[in-house]
Amino acid sequence: MDLIAIDGLAGTGKSTLAKALAERLGLSHLDTGASFRMMAWVALTSNARLDSEADVLKATENISMSYEAGKCLVNGTDVTKRIRQESVSAAASKIAVHPLIRQRLLLWQRQWVANHGQCVVEGRDTASVVFPDASVKVYLEADSQVRASRRIEATTADLIERDARDMSRSSAPIRKVADAVVIDTSKMAISEVEDVVAGLWQSAIQDHKE
Repeated sequence: MDLIAIDGLAGTGKSTLAKALAERLGLSHLDTGASFRMMAWVALTSNARLDSEADVLKATENISMSYEAGKCLVNGTDVTKRIRQESVSAAASKIAVHPLIRQRLLLWQRQWVANHGQCVVEGRDTASVVFPDASVKVYLEADSQVRASRRIEATTADLIERDARDMSRSSAPIRKVADAVVIDTSKMAISEVEDVVAGLWQSAIQDHKE
């Protein structure tokens, strides 16, 4: 499948890298986390209990979501800035443990890619679950303190707690797939990481042509 799948924990630089690569390579860009954030925002504004899958499903059953050029719409309302608040980010991690929520969003993400062609897709289970046949698979790592410094409202303790939740959930926990290229971004400039992944993409495209 002609796409770049970028996985990694919060604060490793997935979004910055994905946006830069999409612009550089002329590909579409999907932040799968945005779909979880949009659903979490609806759940929060509906006062749904985040630990109740039934509550979250009921609150979000009739919503429509759109993601184009980084702009996020829920039922036609622009929520791009609202879903970037740390409270929504934390809520997204909490609802992500629910299998039926993940399944609904997985279908939405696959349909998005089917509609957009060659893409850079970022998330937490992009290569392991959503697009296991991606041409290029990358897993980003970084020191927890470095990651916290990249997220204005998050502390190192917040990220460690979120890491534990994301890596231990029963449905699609974060993991490195065997064929992913692992990159530690702690001391790398984004341009350096971009060069590495762009090279992987060009090699994959060339292999497909031969």
